[in-house]
Amino acid sequence: MLRLESITKGYGARQVLDDLTWAVPPRTRVGLVGRNGSGKTTLLRLISGEEEPDKGQVDRPRGATFGYLPQEGARVATGTVLGALLDSFPEVARLEAEMEKAHDRMTSARDRELDDLTKLAGDLQHRFEVAGGFRIESEARRILTGLGFAVSDHHRPLAEMSGGYRMRAALGALLLRKPDYLLLDEPTNHLDLDAVAWLETFLAESESALILVSHDRAFLNRLATSIADLDRGAITVWTGNYDRYRVEKELARDRQRATAAQEAHRVGEVERFIERFRYKATKARQVQSRIKMLEKMKRTEVAPEEKTWRFLLPPAPRSAARVLHLGGVTKGFDGSVVLDRIDLDLFRGDRVALVGPNGCGKSTMLKIVAGLMGADSGEVHVGEKVAMHYFAQHVLETLTPGRTALEEMQAWAPARTPGELRSLLGVFQYSGDDVFKKVDVLSGGEKNRLALARLMLDPGNFILLDEPTNHLDLPAREALEDALARYDGTLLFVSHDRYFINKVATKVTGLVDGKLRTHDGGYDAYRAFVTGAPPAQLSSKPASAVEKPPAGASKRSREDKKSEAQARNERTRKVRALRERVTAAEGAIAAAEARLDEIDARLADPSTYQQEGLARSLGDTKRAVQVELSRLNRQWEEALGELERCEAAEQPSP
Repeated sequence: MLRLESITKGYGARQVLDDLTWAVPPRTRVGLVGRNGSGKTTLLRLISGEEEPDKGQVDRPRGATFGYLPQEGARVATGTVLGALLDSFPEVARLEAEMEKAHDRMTSARDRELDDLTKLAGDLQHRFEVAGGFRIESEARRILTGLGFAVSDHHRPLAEMSGGYRMRAALGALLLRKPDYLLLDEPTNHLDLDAVAWLETFLAESESALILVSHDRAFLNRLATSIADLDRGAITVWTGNYDRYRVEKELARDRQRATAAQEAHRVGEVERFIERFRYKATKARQVQSRIKMLEKMKRTEVAPEEKTWRFLLPPAPRSAARVLHLGGVTKGFDGSVVLDRIDLDLFRGDRVALVGPNGCGKSTMLKIVAGLMGADSGEVHVGEKVAMHYFAQHVLETLTPGRTALEEMQAWAPARTPGELRSLLGVFQYSGDDVFKKVDVLSGGEKNRLALARLMLDPGNFILLDEPTNHLDLPAREALEDALARYDGTLLFVSHDRYFINKVATKVTGLVDGKLRTHDGGYDAYRAFVTGAPPAQLSSKPASAVEKPPAGASKRSREDKKSEAQARNERTRKVRALRERVTAAEGAIAAAEARLDEIDARLADPSTYQQEGLARSLGDTKRAVQVELSRLNRQWEEALGELERCEAAEQPSP
């Protein structure tokens, strides 16, 4: 078992961990929570061995392996994407190279040398099998696909990939290694919603012990079987997922309050007796007895109230009923279409979440709506009396160097009192003297939070938000959720936080292959809508869209419509057939791998070698299955690659 005994760790005058003791059993799944700066990352680095404690000891199980993914987990950008995963198995790579070398020499060897090389090749192959060589690459490709890499990306240089995708590759390498203890610091950063769902399933089936730091409450609820709460340098473990932890912690605080109140009442009675009879000689013995009793009386310490933040957005000025209309909007880059004739109507009071895979065009769509980028074609119309405010990374450039955080807020809202402004800054994690920090010295995350706090002072009546919960801890996210859920204006936002979407959105619009698909409700309702029918049957238009053709479009002939329908049906049939091929190949691969496991189990049984010829027969069968498995993996790759190309080319009917 992993144990941390009396750990103390500080940086300069700041004490982060104070006499912390914690035990993590094998195969447990722990969600590590605490406010920003409470020491969660420090704790993971101590467990992984990247840092040493000032005092205390980290006892790691003998022979146990550890895998650590820091928040910035992709610093290396050499080699290929697939290579980033396979590099975790240098012994397999070495054995494979030696086997190839032995086979090359066998082509020209004769007699005794050939016999020696044959034995060497057999030994190398056996060691390669034991090391898992035949399965590792197949598993690596499956992990990459689950994390959102296309088959065509597997052999791309990492240097060509974005930082987010390099982080995914680093995560994939850890998952492939399957360490005994997996330490993940914000693993859902840079993952789109589909990749997060895949990762949840993978980790739920993993035999590794998991220590997860995450601000994704849905992720913690799905995976964590206990919550470790890191507060003021100490740790408290609660059984259950994140939602249960929140309830149980508050109930425990209520019990502490009740016990402390009873103790205080008893202490008060004793103190009143002492005060009343302190100077009476006849009561001296009783007074001294009560004084000793008072010194021994138990005092229950009540856990301090968690500082919860709440704020209300100002009432939104009334706008036109239809706040936004997009008609046939198209946008492409370098010959690739990102938005393909999309239609969208937002009406006053709508709170719409825009979801979709990374790189599908969500931020591009927000920029077009905000007027920061022009569409290649189509209509963008903003309603009358609409006061639109847009929050994204470029907003950081509008912060004024030389000002403090408080001065920046005062310049934006001069009518607000310093107390009101400091209260709002506190929601976004500016407390105490932090409000006097100069904009120039703020980190990227701090600037992000300041710009968001400033926007909340005057949001207008139509807000565009691009990943507003980035760099916010859980209490700040909850405060922002409550404020936006009560906002009476119109909201269009991009987020990968399912909990946030469920709390805030009245509609969810998915951007898939350049088209929009909209459903009323939060993210859970949208997923049920999407997965309840084949993608080809889902509407490519939002439910609120005004059904009218683009300006200047003529009516299509019946023959054109029939031809388009036939082509669409043919594409649908082809995609369905390819999906069936992929599923069939995966089933066959699973069966072949199960057969290999069965053969390995029999070869490991001593009784096998008591039957003449059985071991040799099993060895021959095993080699045949391995050849078949390689063929099936190639078929799976080919089918999956073709499916990706077909889905990319598939265009729903306008």
